[in-house]
Amino acid sequence: MDPLVFLVGGVALVTYALHGFNGMLSRDLAVYSYAGQQVAEGVPPYLGILNRAGPLAHVVPGIGVGIARIGGFDDVLTMRLFFMVIATACVCAVYVLGRDVFASRLVGLVTAGAFLTFFGFIEYASNGPREKTPMTLFITLALWSVARRRWFSAGLFVSLATLCLQIAFFSSFAAVLAGVLFLAHGERLKALLRVAVGGAVPVALLGVWFAIAGSLRDSVDAFVLINFRYTTPDPVLPVLDEAWLDVTTAYGVSLWVLFAGLVALPLLSLGALRKATRLANPWLPVVAAFTVGAAVGLAWNVKEYDAWPDLFPMLPLAAVGLGGVFHVVTKRLPVRATLVAAVALSLVATVLAIHHSVTSRGDRLETQRASVKAVLAQLPDDATITSVEAPQALVLDKRRNPTRHQMFSSGLQFYIDDIWPGGLDGFRRDLVEDEPDMIVFGDPVSDRWRAAIEPEYVYVGSAPDWFWYARRSLGEEKLAELRKAAGYDPDDEWARPPPPEPLPE
Repeated sequence: MDPLVFLVGGVALVTYALHGFNGMLSRDLAVYSYAGQQVAEGVPPYLGILNRAGPLAHVVPGIGVGIARIGGFDDVLTMRLFFMVIATACVCAVYVLGRDVFASRLVGLVTAGAFLTFFGFIEYASNGPREKTPMTLFITLALWSVARRRWFSAGLFVSLATLCLQIAFFSSFAAVLAGVLFLAHGERLKALLRVAVGGAVPVALLGVWFAIAGSLRDSVDAFVLINFRYTTPDPVLPVLDEAWLDVTTAYGVSLWVLFAGLVALPLLSLGALRKATRLANPWLPVVAAFTVGAAVGLAWNVKEYDAWPDLFPMLPLAAVGLGGVFHVVTKRLPVRATLVAAVALSLVATVLAIHHSVTSRGDRLETQRASVKAVLAQLPDDATITSVEAPQALVLDKRRNPTRHQMFSSGLQFYIDDIWPGGLDGFRRDLVEDEPDMIVFGDPVSDRWRAAIEPEYVYVGSAPDWFWYARRSLGEEKLAELRKAAGYDPDDEWARPPPPEPLPE
């Protein structure tokens, strides 16, 4: 075993741990936390909560919840610790990837250091669970499989990454396909067959599970149908200014590290055009395959861009690009000079990453916990809560939503409008008629939602990232208690009625 793997892993673990585990439980993080809780309780993916990501986005957090329930630990903290281990494994895998592509431990060290600097990845390394963390690990392993000409495992890891989140497919499969074309000389058909078989294995296993559980149709609808039929494209060019602000805020100075690595890939690949250069540098066809993957991934981001985490598939590719630059620049230097340069660059990267981890750590999870505890203390244990784009309260109190429908954006609202009796308006009416004691709204929700539940429900206060609504029939005395517990502010715009003509969906 390469001892540097342990060094790289130890540094990454300390770096991510310094970021803390009390960052805010946002809506998206709560979706996967809630999904994990449901899976741990025996509910198959998509039956506990409907969303558009892959089934492994539900299953992997469920492993963390399972560990928590066995050991008697806190669900959210245990999931975050588990995902931090996955994030650390990502850095180790990137080290092995760089080492094996360029046949150099020092290049692997620089490659891992470059990956460690990505601020956006640090954010979810300890503040998960987010489906893009295991997705990035599987993408990295797929790239490593290409470098080692292991085509079955390449297909396997592309499939696993895609089953975390569909956007992983475009860059990783393109890199694998290009790898087959550039590397599997004389055996391309056999290599493609191995890729296909490897990719089919996880799909088949999950398909059997879903068929036995009776959720196969629901899973196909969530994973395929909703994304292709109901989700509208969200291209980046019309919102380029907002997207630029989004990525610069999330990645900071490390965004330039990302750009540099992605620019380096095609420049390095130019050497593959000459046969003599290819023969002298066997890593060139591998980097050329990775360049194809990066180009396809970026093209997909231009067509469909939600937010800065969509760049996660590019992170290991950019790290390899920077590792390649280091390899080319130092290959004629003495070994000692190369060692000094690698150590120096790795130290700079580590200091940069640790500084960001320490200075960006948050504690809003504690405020969220306090709000849930204070509000629910005013209600009986059997009080009912319904979430509308706000699973956080359910997660923190280990409660189950009365319906799997909690998310009403990114195409899910159109799907519900088609399948629910009376459409989305019928769903809103049914929600009020079911008379849950509390309704929690995510931040933001449309004025149409607010108008649909008022006056039967009244705003009583907020917590970071959601708003509390209580059933009016609980009585003024109980409402006053809930307002006090939830920090009601009469000057808050949510304390005023919504506009008389709600905005359309």
